[in-house]
Amino acid sequence: MDTTTRGITEDLLLVLRRLNQADDQKLARDPGAFGHARHALIAIMETADWGPAHASEAIQHAIQEGSTLFDAMMATRAGECGTAMNVTTSTDVAPTEISDELAQQIADAIGEHFSGDRNYWPQVMDADWDDGSGRVIVWDHGVPDWTFLVSHGGRSDDSPTEYEPVSLPAGVWVEPINPCALRVMPRQ
Repeated sequence: MDTTTRGITEDLLLVLRRLNQADDQKLARDPGAFGHARHALIAIMETADWGPAHASEAIQHAIQEGSTLFDAMMATRAGECGTAMNVTTSTDVAPTEISDELAQQIADAIGEHFSGDRNYWPQVMDADWDDGSGRVIVWDHGVPDWTFLVSHGGRSDDSPTEYEPVSLPAGVWVEPINPCALRVMPRQ
């Protein structure tokens, strides 16, 4: 048994992968078993001077790419990846597309969750804003790292405040485009 920090993080990453693919999707929820295991992994990464937002990004990259956590950490530090974050919540109806109404509900939930100023609220961009799929929410005045905190919660590198993940509809993926823009897509 490998009891080094690196060995423990890789073991926890394997647990996260299994929870994410579990037959019982209740296990893949955050908060829930997946979220608790992810928070434990982030806590370990913080002992190596990784901020929670960057640790979350590396974890998601490793899960999605099937890479080791070490390789994912190097890729995210080098800025070589843009990870999509899977969000699973308690409702059962998954959208097939992100409508204007649904996108606005998600933007409002984000603004409220992070106690945003109503004068500088998250904005839903037009469906043809960029060439990507889904819809894009832009928030220039959000808390630092909000695009990463939406899915996983945690702390921004610049703030002591601990955030819970934003409660989003089932079957919705969110993908940080940059620190101020988040793509919202149906999970297919």
